[in-house]
Amino acid sequence: MAKVAIIVLEGTELKESVAKIRHAMIYSKEIKAEGNEIILIFDGNGTKWLDIISNDTSDFDFLNKLFREIQSMGIIYKACDFCSTRKEVKDSLVKKNIELVSEYDGHPNVGRLINEGYQIIVI
Repeated sequence: MAKVAIIVLEGTELKESVAKIRHAMIYSKEIKAEGNEIILIFDGNGTKWLDIISNDTSDFDFLNKLFREIQSMGIIYKACDFCSTRKEVKDSLVKKNIELVSEYDGHPNVGRLINEGYQIIVI
């Protein structure tokens, strides 16, 4: 069994960003379905996506649906505390009970993940 952490840094500004966030979630599902451990971390501008996809509906309903599938599979997802503050989505994420991580200068600790055997994929 492999351990994988997908870190989503992609912002919401570009048209092709939709495909990147969609694939981050598809990859998460595939990794989990194959019996591997997966963590999906939204960092930087990616925290804006987490705010969008964790809504019941949005302009990206197909992403909201995919996110609900991830939740139902038990895939762990988290957001960077520092970046969610900077991108002005922290209050919204907190209201949705989304875990915020601030292990290393307010950010996720990628070094710890590597020490724990996680392969890192950055999107």
